[in-house]
Amino acid sequence: MRSRSLGAFLLALPVATGSLLAFGAKNTGARAASAYANWSGVNGSDVVVDFGGGDCPVLVTDETLTFYIDDLPITQEEAEKSTSRVEASYTLENRTAEDVALTMYLPVGFKPDYLSELRGGYSVTVDGEALDIVNGGEIRERFTYHEKNYYGTAFDLDGELPRKTAMQDDFFYAGQGVTVYTFSVTVPEDGSDLRTFIFRYDANPSRTQVFSAGSGVVGVNNGRGEVYRNVKTGQTQEIVIYAIGDVPKRVEAGVYSMSGANAQLIAGAHVGQPQERRIDFSAFVQEMYAGADPAVSYLDFYNATVAMLSADSDLRLTSRIDADAVLENPMLWYEYEVTVPANGSIVNTVSAPLMPDIPSENTGKWSFDYLLSPGQRWADFRAITINIRTPFCLESSTLNFSKTQSGYTFSKDGLPLGELSFVVARKEGMGYEPQPVDGGTPTLTAALIMLGVAVGAAAVVVVVVLCVHARARKKMRAEEEKLNRGRAENGKIDLDPFPDLGGSDGDEKNDKADGQGKRQ
Repeated sequence: MRSRSLGAFLLALPVATGSLLAFGAKNTGARAASAYANWSGVNGSDVVVDFGGGDCPVLVTDETLTFYIDDLPITQEEAEKSTSRVEASYTLENRTAEDVALTMYLPVGFKPDYLSELRGGYSVTVDGEALDIVNGGEIRERFTYHEKNYYGTAFDLDGELPRKTAMQDDFFYAGQGVTVYTFSVTVPEDGSDLRTFIFRYDANPSRTQVFSAGSGVVGVNNGRGEVYRNVKTGQTQEIVIYAIGDVPKRVEAGVYSMSGANAQLIAGAHVGQPQERRIDFSAFVQEMYAGADPAVSYLDFYNATVAMLSADSDLRLTSRIDADAVLENPMLWYEYEVTVPANGSIVNTVSAPLMPDIPSENTGKWSFDYLLSPGQRWADFRAITINIRTPFCLESSTLNFSKTQSGYTFSKDGLPLGELSFVVARKEGMGYEPQPVDGGTPTLTAALIMLGVAVGAAAVVVVVVLCVHARARKKMRAEEEKLNRGRAENGKIDLDPFPDLGGSDGDEKNDKADGQGKRQ
């Protein structure tokens, strides 16, 4: 037992040592900029063509897609300064007898968490002539609601393209009635910072949906619908509740110690008679839009509101609705027009910054994702060449790239099925290679790692020696037990007929042999 315990201790020693050393290194405070641990980036994507909802008559004769991966950032500062980008050049051909006007969408996506703001670096050219982005020029900013922000669903290009008209929904439509309740709530100072405002009502959930203007929670208690809002003590505040659809019945409100069945009314709290008014859904959205980002058009805001509410159509449990909720994480698009002449062609080139998944320092693998599926919307897609220009190592990919002097390349007749994903590392065969940040920490870290490796190697040697020694002692004990259990009769030594003493089965057999010897 002592040897076994000592072996376990020695096996655990490198782990414990490594943990302690890592903790010490983490808390040296010597890093100039903190590194992130596995932060998600933003997918790149081919442009998306919109031909008024019909089949596009224009084909892509060739696409050249080039990733320029100049750096692999590990800190926020490095990510902000990154120059890595992706460029897609499309040769578009029109084989009809008439000019074809197309609306193009370049998905910009979201700001990744490791950036303070969405990076610039986007550009669009048609036959080498640059289009003006946003500044009242040829390219317009469009915004959509993306269901993934709330529910983690997959990205659907067809369903999430910006719309040119107002979105239609069976429940959330322009003429739908909305009841607005405005409460004045006063809560006395009672030693607690917050109390709970509860709005109770009766309604058919298929005909009435209730929301809070601001952060709130919905629920059902004792067969009645409830909306919960935190309210501060020692002050008066305004609470607004929206009921979309039929007017709720048996409406009541109060301030309680908590939510749920055990909630107690707060003595001295005052909830005034609500101001109640009835408006239609379009006016309701218009009032919310007054507090929205002016960069977002009313059309995009209206459609984002409908998309957010209708996304919860099965449960109808969305509790908060205001401008901030609608545009919490908007999906940004660049919209522009191109015209492909009759029996002619143009070259449309777009460029966008790369925002990969950033790993921790230990894993050292940068993941890049790019949507190729928008190419399915063209009349035909003849050929594609994908280049990765980088000094770094391509570790894995969904496509079989070939090595070149400047990086890697892939070519195919037609559009590849599926999306493109690949992983890049700093050096072939290893993960993240520490780079000097402030001249001190990497050296210290390397020394600590070497010390941990040395301790681990020594522990392994000791464990092996102990195991060999223990095995030898076990064998000796077994031989002694054989002789001791032997029975002398007529000058003969009857050895144990079950010589294997290595386990419980052997012990059981030996006990049986001893019993047989006693019965003789």
